[in-house]
Amino acid sequence: MNPAAQPVTLAQCVSLLEARRRWVCDEMRGYGSPVAACDADYNALVAERAEIGAVLSRLEPIARAETRVAHPRED
Repeated sequence: MNPAAQPVTLAQCVSLLEARRRWVCDEMRGYGSPVAACDADYNALVAERAEIGAVLSRLEPIARAETRVAHPRED
């Protein structure tokens, strides 16, 4: 790890993921007519959007302090 690197907060991670999801959605909106199940690039965008959505659904409640995350050393 780079000692000069600044730590990243959970809120910043959520913000970056939301920005990436918006970018992916914009790419999909501007994409030409994909061939169903045959267009690898479009399918990759769909998969990335789904992954980001799944991660955000787990991180957002934690970032809003609606969910408690146990410390690794807690029993």
